[in-house]
Amino acid sequence: MPHDYTRFATPAPHPGEHIREDYLPAYNLTPGRLARAMGLGNARQRIERLVRGQQDITADTALRLGRVFGTTPDFWLNLQATHDLSVAALANRDAIEAIQTLEVA
Repeated sequence: MPHDYTRFATPAPHPGEHIREDYLPAYNLTPGRLARAMGLGNARQRIERLVRGQQDITADTALRLGRVFGTTPDFWLNLQATHDLSVAALANRDAIEAIQTLEVA
C-alpha cells in the first residue's frame, strides 16, 4: 500500500541526514574524503551541501553513492523521492486531501 504523505507529522528526512548521521561516522569519513571516494576530486562543497540538506540526490550522485557504499542507486533516489513527496504533501495537505479519486467509466 502506498504511503499517504499527507498523514506525515513532519517531512521524511533528507537523504543528506542519513549520510551525515549514519554513513560518515560508520566509515570515518569527512565530506571531502567522501567526495574523493566518489570520484569527485575536490568537489567537497557538493557533499557538504548534500549533508546539510541543501542539495538533492541526483542520478549521478545516486550512482556514485551506491557504488562507494555498496548500496543501490535506487536506495538513494527513493530516499530523495520520499523526502520530496512528504515536503510537497505537507505543504499542500488540504488541497491534496480535497481531490476526489476518479473512477473508471
